[in-house]
Amino acid sequence: MLKRIRLLLAAVLTALSTVVALAAPSAAADTPVPPSSAGQRWALKVAGHFVTVSAGTGGDSKLRANLTATAPGPTEQFTLHTDWVTDKGFGSAVSFRSEATGNYVTTEDDASASMLRTRATTIGAWERFTLSKLSDGTFGLLASNGKYVAAELGTYPDTGLLRARTGAPIDPNSLGSWERFTLVKVGGQGSTSPAPAPTAQAPVARDVVSWNVCANNNGSCSLNKAPSTTVATNVSNALHQAMGTRRPDAIFFQEICEKAAKPLELALESWAGPMDVRFMPTSFKVGDTDIEAQKDCDDSNDGVSRGSFGIALAVPDSNTWYQGTVLPSPPKKKSTDFAKEQRPMLCAVMPAEGTAYCNAHFSSGPYTDPNGKPAGDDTDPSDLYRPKQAQTMRDTVDGLTPLGYTTYYGGDLNTTQNDVGYLDPLYPGHQECGQPTPSSPHTGAPTDGNNKIDYIFGPQGPTYTCRVVDGTLSDHRMINLTTS
Repeated sequence: MLKRIRLLLAAVLTALSTVVALAAPSAAADTPVPPSSAGQRWALKVAGHFVTVSAGTGGDSKLRANLTATAPGPTEQFTLHTDWVTDKGFGSAVSFRSEATGNYVTTEDDASASMLRTRATTIGAWERFTLSKLSDGTFGLLASNGKYVAAELGTYPDTGLLRARTGAPIDPNSLGSWERFTLVKVGGQGSTSPAPAPTAQAPVARDVVSWNVCANNNGSCSLNKAPSTTVATNVSNALHQAMGTRRPDAIFFQEICEKAAKPLELALESWAGPMDVRFMPTSFKVGDTDIEAQKDCDDSNDGVSRGSFGIALAVPDSNTWYQGTVLPSPPKKKSTDFAKEQRPMLCAVMPAEGTAYCNAHFSSGPYTDPNGKPAGDDTDPSDLYRPKQAQTMRDTVDGLTPLGYTTYYGGDLNTTQNDVGYLDPLYPGHQECGQPTPSSPHTGAPTDGNNKIDYIFGPQGPTYTCRVVDGTLSDHRMINLTTS
């Protein structure tokens, strides 16, 4: 006989109202990029040579074709980013952030002969490049000065130096070999080895939270354009107040900026014990290519880059294996359409606890924006992607089960009760936080206005307690599953 579940809908907690007065950052310093980001790394090659950054003590931050490198080291690795361009949206241009310096590649002015250097801390016009796809699979890099990037053929000290100096030809396919770039993936999105087998059986008692913290650029949310340390402090405080003396085994975050991950990890550790916070970006396809660039968060109110936009997963710091996945996501239908978000999933395993966790942010369905215009990514009823995203998540869970893991999974799945059938792949053999029993209707307490769009799934068998708590910072309530 199935155990009964206690479903508790917590009203707005009076104690949480103190969180609205946001804690201020100590300074407007740039927060480093977290080393545990699952964003894809890339190398650039031109004429068969890796592009390198002159970094470190004595480095001039210039980009050159490295004539001796046989493999991409830290100074040859970049992450790709895209920001909003008026009338073009995301994905119309790409920016390169150096793994060695943490800065974006910029095109210098004509006084510097339009050389490329990694010295920009935020993205602007001079940090944007257009990818021109060429017939041989390479790319021309069109800089903001209207010229293509070329590697110099001259003698030292300019040998291999990258400059945006080639006038745009009528046909980009006429670009020469020193103006043709190849983008090469370096590693994977997180761990590249298979997940290790568990060394213990999962305990029955688990405490898992999911919360869309609305920490990018939503003007109706308290963390709109807030500095990374402000986000970390206030999100941690809200969670602590909601959980009281309980300690989370995992926390799923959505709509959070990359550079908040490490400060949030440190803030959580002040009350939740040693933790790691992993990050996975949302992305866009660039132009008419299959290259994906990470969506950048808006800069903070004090003008500091907050890194990429995406999801995060907080787990005990014994975690070593984690992996990001770009879920099947809607493409743009016409070349004149804005690109659509390619949605992320992030999983981590805890072998010593026999438990795995997967967090995702599914595509948005149709809605009306503040200007009264139709919006949303997954809007074509003849080609819906949320069912495909649910199936991909379920396939991932089913891949961890044979290893011996008990998996908790969910997040902001952007699916209301009217369309909950889109999530059918996630239910068999499992139970969702809001269900009184595994066979109950697929309903639950609202997490976003009057709608339930946030979910946590776990194993059948334990007694479930499901709490929905208003943390006051976000337009979403946090959802908290406790099993016993």
